[in-house]
Amino acid sequence: MVARIIGRGGSKIKELEESSGCRIKILKDQSSGDMVVINLTGGDISEAKRLIEDVTSSAGRQRERFGQQQTNGFSSEPNGSNWDEPSPCWDDQDSGSSNFKNSDRQGRSPMESLGSTEKITIGSSFVARVIGRGGAKIRELQDKSGCRIQILKEESDGNESVISISGQDTSIEEAKRLIMQIVEPSERYGTKQANGFISETTSNDWNESASGWEDRNQGSNDFKKPDQPWRPPMDSSGSSEKIRIDASFVARVIGRGGAKIRELQDKSGCRIQILKEESDEQESVISISGSNIEEAKRLIMEIVEPFDAQKNMQNLNIADNAESDHFEVIDWTGIAKQSEEMTRLKWASLPALKKDFYFEEQEVAEANPADVAAFRKENFDIKVKHHNENDPRPIPNPVLTFQQAFRKFPEILDEIKKQGFMTPSPIQCQSWPILLQGNDMIGIAQTGTGKTLAFLLPALIHIEHQTVPRTERVGPTALVLAPTRELAQQIEKEAKKYNYRGIQSICVYGGGNRREQSASIRKGVEIVIATPGRLNDLISAGIVDVSGVSYLVLDEADRMLDMGFEPQIRKILLDIRPDRQTVMTSATWPPGVRQLAEIYMKDPLHVVVGSFDLAAVHSVTQIIEIVEEEEKISMLWDFLGSMGTDDKCIVFVAKKIRADDIASDLGIKGIECQCIHGNREQSDREEALEQLKDGTVRILIATDVASRGIDIKDITHIFNLDFPNNMEEYVHRVGRTGRAGRSGVAISLVTRQDWSKAAALIKILEEAGQEVPDELVDMSSRFSAAQARRNEERGREFGDRPRRGRGRGGRRDDFGGFGGGGFSGGGFGGRRERW
Repeated sequence: MVARIIGRGGSKIKELEESSGCRIKILKDQSSGDMVVINLTGGDISEAKRLIEDVTSSAGRQRERFGQQQTNGFSSEPNGSNWDEPSPCWDDQDSGSSNFKNSDRQGRSPMESLGSTEKITIGSSFVARVIGRGGAKIRELQDKSGCRIQILKEESDGNESVISISGQDTSIEEAKRLIMQIVEPSERYGTKQANGFISETTSNDWNESASGWEDRNQGSNDFKKPDQPWRPPMDSSGSSEKIRIDASFVARVIGRGGAKIRELQDKSGCRIQILKEESDEQESVISISGSNIEEAKRLIMEIVEPFDAQKNMQNLNIADNAESDHFEVIDWTGIAKQSEEMTRLKWASLPALKKDFYFEEQEVAEANPADVAAFRKENFDIKVKHHNENDPRPIPNPVLTFQQAFRKFPEILDEIKKQGFMTPSPIQCQSWPILLQGNDMIGIAQTGTGKTLAFLLPALIHIEHQTVPRTERVGPTALVLAPTRELAQQIEKEAKKYNYRGIQSICVYGGGNRREQSASIRKGVEIVIATPGRLNDLISAGIVDVSGVSYLVLDEADRMLDMGFEPQIRKILLDIRPDRQTVMTSATWPPGVRQLAEIYMKDPLHVVVGSFDLAAVHSVTQIIEIVEEEEKISMLWDFLGSMGTDDKCIVFVAKKIRADDIASDLGIKGIECQCIHGNREQSDREEALEQLKDGTVRILIATDVASRGIDIKDITHIFNLDFPNNMEEYVHRVGRTGRAGRSGVAISLVTRQDWSKAAALIKILEEAGQEVPDELVDMSSRFSAAQARRNEERGREFGDRPRRGRGRGGRRDDFGGFGGGGFSGGGFGGRRERW
């Protein structure tokens, strides 16, 4: 009882004190094993005693314990009677305080005092429902009925369980009624069956009593297990039918842990069984027994044929030997046309969009084609083409200055001037004319090339100059999707630098304060920058309405697909008007990104800065070291010890636990650093990046969560302790340094486990004009040779000759001389000066 008064963490006793105004204290020194003394001081002591009585006494019995007349069919007993549970008594000592004694007296409760007991039998599968979680349900049944209810394990078996109910006769009936409500549905279905199924009728041999109960030896305390179990009334109709369904639907009918089939039985009042012995791989037979078989069949039909239950119920084959060989031909063309028409009607009421805001300067329009081609070639070999080869639209010439792009928007020029920019970047030069004309665009460029500003400034103009005033629009006008929190925050930071006519932006991402994000959106924003997961959550909750979005950006689309966000992206795009303007940026051009562009973009133009192929930033010196796995950590310590006072470094590792371990080791050595990975709280990640930016720490240990979207301009070194799983991540790791016109150094440790990536790495190094170690070339050659041998062996018949060893042994042979002196791995030697 004391535990009930105190509550979890003291919550209940605090509630009692607040409600009564009394100070309530458990006097442990005055309490004993069979009595607990509670001291009440101040406030309304009578109210405090009443509240404690409510806690210590079960519902419907507390006043009976104090000698008050009950209306539930039990006669009341004074405090002097014997009880199984402690009976509270009060000892008022003075007007200012009162001691409450809770004595444990042995005896029997009033629910047992009449000596009447009955036993019932139920299916063992229902026992858990009767008991409830932690015994909660059986206690509730005892409180409501006034009976003592026990599960007699010694008289039960695997199929049937015996329940003993003790109390007054009327209370026993009430207890049985309550148990009936748990194990059987409260409603009875008595509708007459229809002939929609070919039925197999059998007689009922369950021999149940009309009431569904079997009472035994009332008033007796010596019982045997009943010969006939208590069966639910749903089984009393005396008939059953069998139906056949496709075997693939059986799992749906049964449900997880049998939950669905129990639900079907509860709703229909029928017993439903899967007859395994009569089923095969193609069809399963279901037996339905009871008085409302038609309802059970209808419910099963809703599961196996969800779209046209009435039509399919007539087509469902129930007969044991009947089979159907009719297959309906689906008119996919008609369905597609219908879908297009429904989509058109859905968006027909929206106001028209204004997309073209470009005023081409005469000097840009009349530029010599040879000069345009030379400009593009000299500026990272810009390439522009139509996604659709038959697109007749002319490709606009690039602009050379900010004034040529935004002369009609002087406020934009003022904001650019505040940022101190002198000339636009190559991708901005070509992107702004395309986007200001209202075209869809795919921008392929490496990190740090100005892609963010390339789509942000046209977005501001697009938002402000729509025909519908901003105050009358529903939801945001521009939406930017980013793969990581860090990249989303970086875009938001960039957007807030340009204050154009009060346009507001917000960044929403998982791990941030959802309530604050929701409140900001409800106040009204024009630009939402989001990660796909959190945005989906807010759309589903009705907090964000994206139906009014007319300017969409998919930033780092390749990374979003790599992270598995494609389903979320597709779901979001279903709610955005199809005539929107769409911008997609990516560092690479994999098949998944191409497919996304084909489906969700309308005749986009490609702007490629550099190459479609992977390429690292040319301002970064890339150093490759071929090492053994066990040498990595010592090489990391040597490198960190050689860092200059102005150097900043990001150390990339493969696993979160490795990042934590290295950060801990550095802390033990007295070297300040920060750590960032997916398991860290968002606030910790933001603090880590902020400390790296302001110089509080100069070393960041990170997983690939930091490989994109981190724009810290003074990072001098990247150290790839663990080589990335794919070359796209390598390019983005390297791209964290050498930003904003600065130079940088990227050091990568490559082991024999990374030999499959050697050829792609060599290609990137050669494209950037970097030194290619001879060991890396040798590694690539050996991998190609090993791959050729494996392919040859796979194509050889087993009977020709024994195949080479597979598994570890086979791979070890493939490496040949790698295990010995083939790797330099002997420390830095004279190479440290190159860093």
